Amino acid sequence: MSIQEKKIKKSVHATISNESVDIIQKYEKEYGSRSAVVDEALKILKIYREPHNSEIKDLWCRARDELNMVLVGKTTFLSYLKGNLQEVFKNNIALEVIEWYIGKRKEEMNLEEFLNGLIGMWQVANYFYNIELDKNKDGVFQIKFKHDLTRDYSEYWSDYFKNLLEKNWSCLVEPFVRNESFYLIISENSKRIK
Repeated sequence: MSIQEKKIKKSVHATISNESVDIIQKYEKEYGSRSAVVDEALKILKIYREPHNSEIKDLWCRARDELNMVLVGKTTFLSYLKGNLQEVFKNNIALEVIEWYIGKRKEEMNLEEFLNGLIGMWQVANYFYNIELDKNKDGVFQIKFKHDLTRDYSEYWSDYFKNLLEKNWSCLVEPFVRNESFYLIISENSKRIK
């Protein structure tokens, strides 16, 4: 098939809603024409309706959003299978995951960058629907993790992050556990929690 034959386009006439016309007009400049907007929209519709034909990252995003799936590292997964939760605390790749997410080695980060990496990666992995980070005037951090599971879930993850942070940073972590959320108060050892 020649390039000429591949570029042949067919005219389709359809009546659409005012809302659809507004959307086409909104993206017309970005895509170069109204027909290009419709072509792109149909590609997206095909991916949505036929997920098996999607790219892996698109599939993960859909599985996370629509099926509420979570991303689990192999080491963590194998520890879960053994029923050894303490092994998860010791033998995990959380540090490597955060380094990958931030794009820096731990030695190149400060504590705040590390915490932002932790927040970003654990939201991407779909363990929490919201994570908020605050830093007070004394440099003490508070992270609030929100989820829709149980107090056991809060206790597990607060212990997990306490272990991760105290192992990798010179800091003191004080958890406050609730049913569907938990807080971590984090101060570097040079500072004191007030």
